[in-house]
Formats: sequence, structure tokens, C-alpha cells
Amino acid sequence: MYRAAASDPGWLAISMITNAEREGDGAERLWSLSACTEDEPVGEQIKQHAIDESNHSKIYLKMVDLVFPGAVEPGFRRQMECLSPYYTRSMVPVAKLGSPFAHSITLDDLVQMNIAEIRTTIHHLLQRPMLRAHCSSNTQPGLIRLQQCLLRDEIKHVAYTAQLIEDRARQVGVDAVFDLFRERLRDFNNVTLSELQDRVFDVS
Repeated sequence: MYRAAASDPGWLAISMITNAEREGDGAERLWSLSACTEDEPVGEQIKQHAIDESNHSKIYLKMVDLVFPGAVEPGFRRQMECLSPYYTRSMVPVAKLGSPFAHSITLDDLVQMNIAEIRTTIHHLLQRPMLRAHCSSNTQPGLIRLQQCLLRDEIKHVAYTAQLIEDRARQVGVDAVFDLFRERLRDFNNVTLSELQDRVFDVS
């Protein structure tokens, strides 16, 4: 279903812009979590995750420029630059006022982050060949470099959240983690099924 939808260049371009928006939103949520997490080493890992997602927002827009040059009206393209919060290592995380993520990270947060990062990795792998199919040969090397950067970061995010879940499992017990993971995986699957039933990939 994804391949059928992504065969339409207009659909794929909009999908990439949506990805840029979601990465920017995710970065802001992680920034608030980092600011409120009392365990400093863990807070630093979440901060780096936020910086990565902030960069990913910009990368998705760069890929739109490479694969679909001139497809976005210049004025609108400039407005899209605000989708990324532009976080850097030198910045100190501050929780966003009123954010539901302004709290110290929990096991539930980690489990949901881990599942979400796995899902994003799979989405990225589905996306890769479709973008290359639409891309001209002279800009494809640049596209591949950006895709490699994205994949490396997504796998890194899966790995560090998995390690933090392992650490928590030693404290609360493996059974409690398994129960929570099954519950959240069920939630994610229900959302996916709902999206499929609503034909979100329908390009007609």
C-alpha cells in the first residue's frame, strides 16, 4: 500500500513535508523530557535525541528539494524552515510551558519511544527506494547520504531506548516490562489498523 501511494510524486512530497513537521514536534517533546529528567546521563541522551530529530526535520526538507526541485512555492518553502526548532548541543533544554512532556522520563515513555523509533525505521526503509525512484541521477548521491544519516540515527535511537528499558527492567522486573510493552504495542497496532481502514495511503 505504501509503494502504491508513494508512486505518486505529489503524495510523496507532501508525505516528506509531514515527516519534517512530525520530527520537529517530536524534538520539542523530547526537549521538555530532557529538561525535566533528573538522571543527568539519561537527560543528556534524550537531549541528543531531540537534537537529532530537530536535524531530521531539516533533512526531510532537504530531501524534498533534492527529489522534487521547484515543487514547493518559494515563499511556502521559506515558511517551512520553522518546522525545526534548530536545537544544538550548546543549548540548555527548557521545558515548554504547558507541555504534557514536562516531566522526568518514565518507563512508559521509554517503551513508547522505542516502539515509535522501530516504526520510524521501518517507514524510512519503505521510503528509501521510492525516493530514489523519483530522484534524478545527478542528485541521487546527495539523497543517499541524507538517507544514511537518517537510518544511522533511527537505529541509534532504537538502541539507546532499548538499553534504558533493560536498565529499568532490572529495577521493576522483566514481567512488568513485558506487560507494558505488549500493551503499548497493541496500542500502536490499533492506530495503524485504524489508519489503514481510513485509507490514509489512498492516492485516488
